[in-house]
Amino acid sequence: MDTVTSTNISTGEKLKHFRRLKNFSQESLAEAAGISVRTIQRLETGESVGSAYTIEKLAVTLGIDVSEFTNKGTFNNFAHSHASEQLKRLNLSTLFVLLLPFSNIIFPLLILLKNKDNRALQQNGRKILNFQIVWTLITILVLVVVPPILLLFKSFRGSSIPLFIPVYYICVIVNVFFTLIFSVAINRQHRFLDRFPNIL
Repeated sequence: MDTVTSTNISTGEKLKHFRRLKNFSQESLAEAAGISVRTIQRLETGESVGSAYTIEKLAVTLGIDVSEFTNKGTFNNFAHSHASEQLKRLNLSTLFVLLLPFSNIIFPLLILLKNKDNRALQQNGRKILNFQIVWTLITILVLVVVPPILLLFKSFRGSSIPLFIPVYYICVIVNVFFTLIFSVAINRQHRFLDRFPNIL
């Protein structure tokens, strides 16, 4: 992500950010939007602020709202808001574990691989992925150890439901609980999992 020293964010800086975020080159964006490469170059260098028509075409092509180009703010707030949105998606993608085992690792990993250049997302996204890997390893251990222990008690013998199923979903509930805690931390811009062991 570009480092911008100015306080106000220009249209060109926003355009460059979104273009790179969506993996467009100047040439491919120009072709997709139906405008000239020179127009994009002039916008990004600040030589032009762009017409309303041009800005609208670029916004549609990039899949964002036109207001993203027109709203004022600092670059740090601008960059942070988009990193936070992606981090929220990454965090909530772990909830697919409710439907499919190991998806709590697969989906966040895919998001991180797709956004290798986003340092803010990589830093906090890896924390979440580390947590999910550790949770998965602990869950596997619990599934191996706990059901045989429960079978020692008469009340659990002869059950029509295999014991590993309720044990697994108890572990999933724990995962969902922490995912919600992480979501709150992300929304409030609080730090989380700072002392959690790094696996990646």
